Amino acid sequence: MSREIRERRLKAQENWPELRQFLECYLHEDWNHFDASPEAAIDRAIGDYALEARRSIVRQWRDWNAVEGSQYDPRSAINDGLGVNILFESPEAGRHFMNMIYDKLIVSIRKEVEHWKP
Repeated sequence: MSREIRERRLKAQENWPELRQFLECYLHEDWNHFDASPEAAIDRAIGDYALEARRSIVRQWRDWNAVEGSQYDPRSAINDGLGVNILFESPEAGRHFMNMIYDKLIVSIRKEVEHWKP
């Protein structure tokens, strides 16, 4: 592992530990043995996490997005930093993936808490 990858991983573990665990546990190198698609893996993860944990993940996602997601190419922050083992063909694909996660989390929370705002 290169120093750059290790630093990205450590930064994510320190700044966004719950978001990293949420993604790394369901989108590791064997994710396709458990789920038909990355979206299905996220749906399963959301189903496994309690309401308060999902709220915390949303807060960390927003912070991550302000720091890393706003970069031109967030793929290394997603893959190396957050432990997601998906090959994104473009920076836009990586951003789209992360936005899909945010949207799914918000919908899942609002099913349980009416009028919730992040």
